[in-house]
Amino acid sequence: MTSDSTSMPPAVSDSLTPPLSDPADVDLHPLAEADDLLVALDFDGVLAPLQDDPSLSRVLPASAEAIARIATLPNTQLALVSGRDVATLRGLADPPASAMIVGSHGAEIDLGPGQDASGTESAATASGTESAATASAPDPTEANAVTNDEEELLAAIDDHLAELTTLSDREGFDLRIERKPYSRTVHTRGMAPGLAASLREHVVSVQAEHGGIRVIEGHDITELAVSQATKGTGIRALVAEVHPTAALYLGDDITDEDAFAELAEMRPEVTGVGIKVGSAPTQAELRIADPDAVATLLTRLADERAEFTAS
Repeated sequence: MTSDSTSMPPAVSDSLTPPLSDPADVDLHPLAEADDLLVALDFDGVLAPLQDDPSLSRVLPASAEAIARIATLPNTQLALVSGRDVATLRGLADPPASAMIVGSHGAEIDLGPGQDASGTESAATASGTESAATASAPDPTEANAVTNDEEELLAAIDDHLAELTTLSDREGFDLRIERKPYSRTVHTRGMAPGLAASLREHVVSVQAEHGGIRVIEGHDITELAVSQATKGTGIRALVAEVHPTAALYLGDDITDEDAFAELAEMRPEVTGVGIKVGSAPTQAELRIADPDAVATLLTRLADERAEFTAS
């Protein structure tokens, strides 16, 4: 297959660190031949191309086919890791039933029917807070429900963002606010740069009044979260549950850097492979171009893993 690097100007692709790789050239043997494999994937910008309207995001057909195959392979666990909340992600991504889901940047960890992050029988979703960061998995006694303090912070965020709603009605611009269990996200994709910058400035100003609010920046989004969990929190919970000998993580955004860092810290106990999608700065050791390249890579992994597990 021809290289996907042609989608970027040579001057850009040549200067990237790590450099852009053709998905056909990535060495998948440590993953395909692992005794137990975890495949964890971001959604927006990885499985699904970025959209101005986030409700329109869908997994590329080739990637959907590849992850469906991966999910059926022996000693192989598929997981989606996203800033989307779990319910929204399940609706948009339509993942295989066996897939584990990390949502809300690690604040929601769904390990499947009847399982919490410790593997014990309970509600499907466990809390992924920073207080659990030093443990092997989030504490199963922590309720998934938002706490009273978090509810108060969410109410303060809603009051703050109501000013933007009034402004958008008056000025006639489209304001997209995504409401999640642990956060509120303001989307600025497609807006004029000046307007987007002004909106961001207003959004983050609430942090000065309420110190418990965490600002998360991403691709044309500014998110106000009441949980300190990260995608690294989610990776820890997944690894603690699956006990893989090798783990793959693909991500395209700033928030995915926490997952890449967590995988790096797990070496050599776990052979962690982090792959950045796109041209943004990263600490991942590999880089591919875009969701089309992801589809090619996952198809290769499905083929090679199937061949190994059948032997």
